[in-house]
Amino acid sequence: MQYVTLQVEQIEYLGMEDNKGSFNGELVAGSNMMMLDYLFNQEDQLMAYQLVRLAEGGAWQVLSGGSPVATLTKTDGRWLALNEAKLDVDSICKIGDFIDQQNFNRLPAKIKQHWEDFVAEVLVKNDSEYIIVTVPGINFTSFKRFFAEYIGHLVEDEWPIEFKVYDFSFNEDFVVRVF
Repeated sequence: MQYVTLQVEQIEYLGMEDNKGSFNGELVAGSNMMMLDYLFNQEDQLMAYQLVRLAEGGAWQVLSGGSPVATLTKTDGRWLALNEAKLDVDSICKIGDFIDQQNFNRLPAKIKQHWEDFVAEVLVKNDSEYIIVTVPGINFTSFKRFFAEYIGHLVEDEWPIEFKVYDFSFNEDFVVRVF
């Protein structure tokens, strides 16, 4: 198997040289890549699109059977296709709503709101990995204790998530896993 390395967010597509117009399912993700499966009914059959975003804030690629169907982006609160899409407007809106409902879109704000006096930044590496940086001058040991005790209550969907928490100067850190 031959590796073709792209310079976009450390993504490697494997075996794409034989099938340049489609995605073959073998993908090694970089640290900021998101992949979602969007399931829907079409003519009484369960169908699936794979939604791929290479970088935070980037466009979402919609794939069907490995082939690109559309590239979606959210502009001024509306989901739009960037180029000629093989989807109708209703499907684009439904896929956009599905993306909007994902916990990784809401969890950083919930963490910052709940610990507004303690958390300076929440970064999403992917849907199962978050980096949290505290504000300067807090008691980091105490924050570690109450963060670990409560973070599970903020996570709505049940899936494994790892929170890497750093103090403001990156001298201390801890990891909390929620399952």
